[in-house]
Formats: sequence, structure tokens, C-alpha cells
Amino acid sequence: MSNKIVIAALCLILSVPAMSWAGGFCCQMNQGVSEESASGDVSLRLDYSFSHMSKFVEGGDYVNLSTVQDDPRFRRMRGVVPVTMDMVRYTLYGVYNVTPKLKVAASIPYVVNDMTMAMFMGGMWHNMKMGTVRDLGDCTVQGAYRVYEDREPMPTTAAYVGVGLKTPTGSATVDENGKRIHAHMQPGTGSWDPYFTASFMKMVSPALLVSADARYEIATENGLGYSFGDTFSVNGNVKYNPFDFLNLGVNVNYFHSGQSDDPRNNYNGLNSRRLTDFNGYTGEDSIWVAPTVQLLLFKGFSADFKYQIPVYYHTPDIGFVTDYRAVAGISYSF
Repeated sequence: MSNKIVIAALCLILSVPAMSWAGGFCCQMNQGVSEESASGDVSLRLDYSFSHMSKFVEGGDYVNLSTVQDDPRFRRMRGVVPVTMDMVRYTLYGVYNVTPKLKVAASIPYVVNDMTMAMFMGGMWHNMKMGTVRDLGDCTVQGAYRVYEDREPMPTTAAYVGVGLKTPTGSATVDENGKRIHAHMQPGTGSWDPYFTASFMKMVSPALLVSADARYEIATENGLGYSFGDTFSVNGNVKYNPFDFLNLGVNVNYFHSGQSDDPRNNYNGLNSRRLTDFNGYTGEDSIWVAPTVQLLLFKGFSADFKYQIPVYYHTPDIGFVTDYRAVAGISYSF
């Protein structure tokens, strides 16, 4: 099964007092702010993310559940395929602008995962629901520095580079009935994974801002020898402010995940009849599109929503993929 947790949910543009948005965008850029922070020296954000999975992709084509269950690799004794999976994530973000050019950030996630699977026994498929996983996820810390600006002190074009670390605060050894659940339902990876970021922002007009960012994360082995595969993502964003209290936007995301590796077979990784575990069924390339809406409620405080849908998938073999993802967040900067 592919790792479908796309990079932590992106924040939209945060508010300054209701006034000319030329001032708002300029202030944002002058503070060295990228998609993960806000216009004040300190910002806090709480995100709620809900992802639903019930579809399969083989190569570049969608296939239905019955086709997967008829595959001879799974249609044998104790063959297992996923049916649905719901993934909920609550994430608290904090950003501190150390200087106009340097910022540091951290995130603390809490995950709730539910999955229904089907097992082939006695010549029939039997649905079963796994126990709900609820636990702290993997926290991150990072720093970013503004390496380019077109003017001071209020740039309209800026670029940033950063480095971060995903820490193994989430458990990677949750089990059910004495047996470890598959790796991609675990609340954490159990590994120390460094990542690198770059971003670019341009204020096209007083009411229009465009930005792009990229992130590459290196997956290292956890204590059980499992590696989730490196990930790479690129985001493009367009934000428009038609009214003082409202931002509208569009986000386009490309996401790549390499195949996982389980040399010690700690998650049944060598068992190809279990689509939830076999490493050959992990990895993906996908493109997502999301409309975004943000309400600027009062000074420093905003609420926003986006709805992500995949418009392209490609997997090395059969992959269990995400139908959609909804993200809602509240932010405050001061």
C-alpha cells in the first residue's frame, strides 16, 4: 500500500488588519513568510485533515476492488486486500520569525487511522475491521532562510531555502492481537528523516500572490529495519483577495514516494499475497488539485479550508490510493 500521507497540510495566507492588501502581502513577504507561517513574529496553527481511501491503481489506470480480489496473487488462502481506510490527522504548527530573513518552525501531529480489510478464506472474501490506531505522530522541526529579495525592507519577490528533521515520536510498533499492523497504518515511521525545502513567492499585484515550494525527504531505516522510501513534492499556489475578509486560491501538488523496504520482514513485507504489506505494492507518483478558501476573521486570526482531489496517479504495481483529502485550519499570528 502506498504511503498516502502527503506532506503536512499547507497554510494559506494569513491576515493583517483589514486594509489595503498591498500592505498585507508586503508585510507577509517582509517577515520572511512562506506557506507554513504568518505575518507576525509568532504564529500558531491547528489543522484537521481527513483522507479517505477506497480506490486502486495499477500502473496508470484505476481498477475496481473485484478486479483486485480476482488477482491470483491475492485470491488464495489468507490473501488480504484493503477495502477502505480513513486517516484523520490533527496537527499543531508553531512558527517563530527570528529575524526578517530567518524563521524556525515545529509541528506536532496526532493521528487516528481506521481500516477495513478483506481476507480470502474458505473460497470466499471476508471483510474485517482493524482496531483504530490513535497516537502521537512524528513531530518535525525546521529552519528556513531568505536567500533572495528584490528590494528592502518590503520585497515583492523572495526565495527561501530550509532544512528540517522528522523525528521518531510516533510509534512504529503498534500491534493488534499480538501481531504488528502493517507499516503504513502505524502512527509513526520510527525513523529520523532529514528533509530539505525551497520556496519562492511573488506579489504580482496588490491583490494577487503566487508561490511555489519543493520538499525532499530522505527516508532512513527505523529500528526494525523498515524504510518507507524517499518522498519529493512540489506545490504551486495562486492566491487572490477579492475582499478584505476573503482569500481565494488554487493549489496544485505533485507528490512522489519511493518504494518501501522491509529486509527483515517485520511487517510481512515479503508476503506478496497481502496487498497491505508487500513492498512491491508501495510507491507512487500523483498530482493533486485543490481549491482553497480563507476567511480573515479579525486581526491576526483566520480560518481556511481546502479540498484536494487527485487528477493523476501512477504506481509501480497495484496500489491502494486516496479518493480525496479535506483540510480545515485555524491560525493566529502575533
